[in-house]
Amino acid sequence: MLSKKIILYIVAVFFSMSLSGQDNRNSSIEFNKQVHDFGDIMLSSGKQSYTFTFKNITQQPVVIQTVISSCGCTTPEWTRSPVKPGGSGKVGVTFLNDQGPYPFDKSLTVYVTGSSKPVILRIKGVVHEKKKNIRQLFPVLFGQLGLRKSPVDLGQVMKGSVDRETIDVANTSGTPIKVTFVNLTKGLSLSVNPSTIQPGSKAVLSINIDTKADANWGLTSYQATPVINGKTVSKKLLFRAIIIEDFSNFSKEEINNSPLPMASKSSFNFGTISSGNKIETTFEIKNIGRKDLVIHKIDVSEKGMNADNPSKIAPGSSGKIAVSINTGGKFGEKIYILTIITNSPSRPIFNLLVTGEITK
Repeated sequence: MLSKKIILYIVAVFFSMSLSGQDNRNSSIEFNKQVHDFGDIMLSSGKQSYTFTFKNITQQPVVIQTVISSCGCTTPEWTRSPVKPGGSGKVGVTFLNDQGPYPFDKSLTVYVTGSSKPVILRIKGVVHEKKKNIRQLFPVLFGQLGLRKSPVDLGQVMKGSVDRETIDVANTSGTPIKVTFVNLTKGLSLSVNPSTIQPGSKAVLSINIDTKADANWGLTSYQATPVINGKTVSKKLLFRAIIIEDFSNFSKEEINNSPLPMASKSSFNFGTISSGNKIETTFEIKNIGRKDLVIHKIDVSEKGMNADNPSKIAPGSSGKIAVSINTGGKFGEKIYILTIITNSPSRPIFNLLVTGEITK
């Protein structure tokens, strides 16, 4: 039986993986932007609203069928009448800001006629109970450049696409700083607007991840070295993305004829063991689909874990993922996570869990 702590952790893992850069190339409408950051707001400031605007980029009228919010604290309104070709419409959202001080990241799922998949819009920000200074808001320092946290998690990125994200950064010093970057990982590009940040002010860091020439799958790290006023900072800025296969152009027939993995078990509990003992288990993966199942990569949640990759599994056949975990230096209730990246449109990414308690 998993503890409440572990269950909450699992929920957090699945939620963070679902909040990703969405690919909307098959949409019939084009939004001015898909993410709005309210930044830092006070709990006492009450409701916060923003309006996304869109354009019909097809040759036929389109209708927004519905907009579904991920949370009752977020209320959407949208253009109800048909939007003519080349015409514009709106999706407004109000964040109630009534649940206490915390960071928030909420999604709106927009269903549109003529689109093969819904468009995902996001609003995010940080609610504070008391006013904070710039150093408190951006505590992770790279010289005089402050970030809220590091590494920066970018969520899922479609293989072969260019993913774009923005975050706030700040000048935590008393003098202006000009920010550039060197030693960027292949596929990563960064820019700061404004490039010269005034004392105690915020700026927007634009992050582009280009996976077109990237051989990576699954959890992938990128890094860059900040240069502030011509001086190279010794600390590296880190970014993480989960690269999965792009199925956005698949037809219904291709999806129906695709591979589909089915695990014999989704978790293994090793009970209670002493630190230093090895944990070993095997997960059987059966392909119940109609084409070869390819496991691109198996990511593990921490050092000391090893997993054999069966690579390719024919339709109707099974493969085994043999897992071994070194528990040396580990204590307490543990949850080890294997993240499987596949070529299945229905299950491009899924998790297997190894849980239990390690004693001294």
